[in-house]
Amino acid sequence: MTEEELELSQDFHFWSLMKFVFPSIFTFVFIAVYMMVDGFFIETFVDDLAISAVNLYYPVICLFIAFGVMLGTGGNAMLVKKIGEGKKEEASRIFSGTVIFSIIFTLVLTVVFVAFSDPIMRLCGATDGNIEYLRPYYMVLSIFAIAVVLQSEMGILAIGEGKSVVAAIVIMIGGVLNCVLDYVFMKYLHMGIMGAAIATVIGYCSTVVYAIYYFLISKKSIYTFKPTKPKMREIGMISFNGSSDMISNLVGGVASLIMNHIAFRYYGEVGVSALSIILYLNFFLEAVFMGLTSAVEPVFSFHYGAGNVEMRKRVFKLSNLWIIIMGVVMLVGAYFGNEAITKIFFDPGTEIYDITALGIKITVLSAIFIGFNTFFSGLFTAFSNGLISGLLSVIRSLVIMVICLLLFSYLFKGVGLWIAMPVAEALSFVVCIVFVLKYKNRYEYM
Repeated sequence: MTEEELELSQDFHFWSLMKFVFPSIFTFVFIAVYMMVDGFFIETFVDDLAISAVNLYYPVICLFIAFGVMLGTGGNAMLVKKIGEGKKEEASRIFSGTVIFSIIFTLVLTVVFVAFSDPIMRLCGATDGNIEYLRPYYMVLSIFAIAVVLQSEMGILAIGEGKSVVAAIVIMIGGVLNCVLDYVFMKYLHMGIMGAAIATVIGYCSTVVYAIYYFLISKKSIYTFKPTKPKMREIGMISFNGSSDMISNLVGGVASLIMNHIAFRYYGEVGVSALSIILYLNFFLEAVFMGLTSAVEPVFSFHYGAGNVEMRKRVFKLSNLWIIIMGVVMLVGAYFGNEAITKIFFDPGTEIYDITALGIKITVLSAIFIGFNTFFSGLFTAFSNGLISGLLSVIRSLVIMVICLLLFSYLFKGVGLWIAMPVAEALSFVVCIVFVLKYKNRYEYM
């Protein structure tokens, strides 16, 4: 066995699983930190309303991240299964075709989003008061969308090879670079929102440069990259299988768009800025569980291809145990630390501070449910059942969430926006449990 295969096939126990998934969690958390750092420095060096620019762009960047995550997770499930079956040449060919397709399609998306920038910004909730902040941030990140997509895709593919430590280090370097450049560009060069956008792009590009080196030059990857024509049937299968992760990110953007409009309706422009911080926190919580899920998905795929039932059951049990532990820790920390978190961004005693502190205290109640919902959806992706995985994501992030947002905001006005989030996650958890029990015999994870 290669080093990567040994990583995926190891005898996992309580602490060894956490050691295995921690670099992946670290990677996803740093991805979440990218936007949080922008928000912090924008609020510090521009003003409170300017921070809404990051949140208003969130639906757009969710689309780019969703595309990269879809090909990364869907590709991992297929590629690692091929590796488990001993078909390395075929895996390399599929890998090459997937990367080439992602580059071509992202360039098409870039042209569309740049050409129709104004109507798209208005659709995202931009108003006359904040569109001046959004426009430079929107244009810079949209022009360099290819960096966002490749970072999301190749980071997940590296994790699928068992190279989660490498992925974590590279993402950390990009994140630190983003933080430093944010400070320099906005404080000393007085570049404002434009500086935040450029710093973010440079952070993304630095990780892509390393990914290109790792996959194309170093020859350390399981896969050998060779120019090849993408086979649309395989791309379709990968896309379908990774659709749940894509949908999770995509409809997260749709939900964010709806939240922006609700926040503006009941709180005005300060409500959109407050919502930005609350979504940062929720994105951070989900990133922790996305990291865990992305790390164990290839383990399930590998042992599914190798026919190892005992290890699938053990990893399933251990993953659920760690989700409970991490969920409780984050729930307690965020619930009692909501004021301390809010003080990082806003001054106590202001309207925007009060709105944000209350929102965090309510929405953080969804911490544990987010973990299970993310993991259960990813579990079916690992078994190449994109239909069920995608269905769970649609039900959770689109159907239930949108209904709860509209219903609770109608019943409780602005506060209903915050109540809708934990209620939607709790209802989604019930739906996930039904499917997990239904398919336990087919995939033998319980």
